[in-house]
Amino acid sequence: MITRRHLRTKVMQALYAQQLDPTDDLAIRESWILKSSQDFHLLYLTLLDLFRELHTCGYALYQKNTKKHLQVDEIETNPKFFSNKALAALLNNSVLDEQCTKYKLKYWKNHDEYVRLIWDEISSSSLYSDYIKQGATSFEEDQELLVQLFTKVIAPFDRLGEFMEEVNISWVDDAPLANTIVRNSLKRITAADAVITTLYKDEDDQKFSLALFRKVALNKKELTQEIAGRTPNWDPERIAELDYTLLIMALTELLYFPSIPVNVTINEYLEIAKEYATPKSSMFINGILDKLVKDFTEQKRIRKNIRGMQ
Repeated sequence: MITRRHLRTKVMQALYAQQLDPTDDLAIRESWILKSSQDFHLLYLTLLDLFRELHTCGYALYQKNTKKHLQVDEIETNPKFFSNKALAALLNNSVLDEQCTKYKLKYWKNHDEYVRLIWDEISSSSLYSDYIKQGATSFEEDQELLVQLFTKVIAPFDRLGEFMEEVNISWVDDAPLANTIVRNSLKRITAADAVITTLYKDEDDQKFSLALFRKVALNKKELTQEIAGRTPNWDPERIAELDYTLLIMALTELLYFPSIPVNVTINEYLEIAKEYATPKSSMFINGILDKLVKDFTEQKRIRKNIRGMQ
């Protein structure tokens, strides 16, 4: 499921786009946040579904190779991978099938050239060749192979990023978190809830991104003045637009989201800055936030609920 940090990133992107085009309607950006978050879930399902498509592609090639009269490589005629017990569990996972049907996921069928490219990458890997040379393997060993193939072969494959760009450009930013969740699902493939069907952890998470976006958008002028009044060298026109957006978002959480602890807010935005902004951004943001928190704490303007903190 999508994390709060990822939701913050979606809001950051929406606010940054709005900052570049102030005439943009708030409702349009809110719709984008919801759609972009939903697209994250579709990427997760698509990556899991890839294993089913790889099985179909690989097995068809295996059958073709076994019918050849000329001698072919042993790897191409070894059926061991297609009897992988963990792969069979994924192929027969009714929840994954229902989810793919529900969202009409046909990305791999519409781009089957990438399935073949990824299969070639897998079948030429040492992980694959070492596996098919083994004798009988346990379910745990079969499961570990899928995890390792995804981690070391599929996720880092350059052409996978190319596929994502063709289907949905936002998937490129979503990929790191989606990859982590896919690996976790593969490790729990026999569990009833191995395939995640809900995008949000709970109702609060579902509301969080829109609430954050609205609070920032509707209070931006006042929030900017709060920072300027305590930072003599503050000049929104002279700092990076992304740094400005992250500062305003963090200040919004400090003042308007009592269930989120101060340290969580600061840590989250420093990590986002490290990933998306300039190398010096996190130090700059940390310095300003540190001063704001001290001032607001002395004035008792930061009020956080102990109960329900997350």
